[in-house]
Amino acid sequence: GKDMIDLKKYRIIDLSEEIIPGILKVNGEYVHGNQIRRFEIRQFIYAPDKALMHWVETETHIGTHVELPAHLIDGAKSSSEMPLETFMGEAIILKFDFLKPREGKGQPIKPLHLEKVRKNDIVLLWSPYSGDERPYISPESAEWLASKPVKMVGVQNIGVEAPEGSMATHNALLRNEIPLIEGLVNLDKVQKERVFYIGLPLRVAGLDSSWIRAIALEPL
Repeated sequence: GKDMIDLKKYRIIDLSEEIIPGILKVNGEYVHGNQIRRFEIRQFIYAPDKALMHWVETETHIGTHVELPAHLIDGAKSSSEMPLETFMGEAIILKFDFLKPREGKGQPIKPLHLEKVRKNDIVLLWSPYSGDERPYISPESAEWLASKPVKMVGVQNIGVEAPEGSMATHNALLRNEIPLIEGLVNLDKVQKERVFYIGLPLRVAGLDSSWIRAIALEPL
């Protein structure tokens, strides 16, 4: 029907990191993966069918993931409790290649850098810098985003917190039920400033954070 979403009108961009797990095979062979933090799968043979299955052992903050209020507050909304609309919608992609490091140190993203952000936007922030040279979300910007309010904030090569190491940004966002997406990739491949973003968490009660398959639908 004419009201259906026509995927031919969009470029689909995968914003999720591929996790290559460490794998322990049935024959006892172990192959390392690509993660510094632990993500391991252990192969087993499911008896009735003689089919291969896997046990998974990992943590909730690995690869591309979305953090929820339960990360900071015990009993707050977790992976299965936020409305689904939270995790999809119009996103603005802001690129900070112009915010160059000074003397090897990343510079703060200030509210004046965010003036194109609208209420209920999903705000995706990108830079080409890594390590200590990444720009970071200043505490003022975190408060500004929370007061708009925006729907979600996501980062690639952007420090969530100021180098001093407070939890100001996590607090401003998560305590206001604004989830935080970490570990995004390919934001540099998005050409348009606005896209439709989808990144759904697993429906697991109590999870403070969930791995997601995040995508952008970029209008052609």
